Amino acid sequence: MFRILAIAATLFGLTAAAQADVWRFVDAQGHVQYSDRWVPGSVLIKTEHGTQDPASVSETSDQQKLNTSNASIAAQQEQSVAMQQVKTDVQKQKDEDCKKYSAEYEKAIQSRRLYKEKDGQRIYATDAEADAYRLDLFNKRKQACGK
Repeated sequence: MFRILAIAATLFGLTAAAQADVWRFVDAQGHVQYSDRWVPGSVLIKTEHGTQDPASVSETSDQQKLNTSNASIAAQQEQSVAMQQVKTDVQKQKDEDCKKYSAEYEKAIQSRRLYKEKDGQRIYATDAEADAYRLDLFNKRKQACGK
């Protein structure tokens, strides 16, 4: 009777050990390896009652590759949309700068004398200072408008 119990306990222990997790990975030489311990880059293969269906393993692997591919494509699309938005924003800012500098340049050209306000008093610029200011505005407009 003791032998039957010992054999039954041994068989039960073996079946419990046979249902451990199995990890699948590819070694440096490109060969597929299986292990009961996790290795970096390994994939967990779930087995039922100690049996393993190779078709389900490849389906799981294919599904994981598909999910990874889909995630990569989604990330690329998001990045593309973000890049397009940045280009739109940069062009919008350039257009605003062009409009601003064009208006300032036209105002500086049309005004006879340029001045600055300080403590409520006007301080007029000399002809050389006015020409330098107009030239600076001309260069800023040229850079902003690309003309």
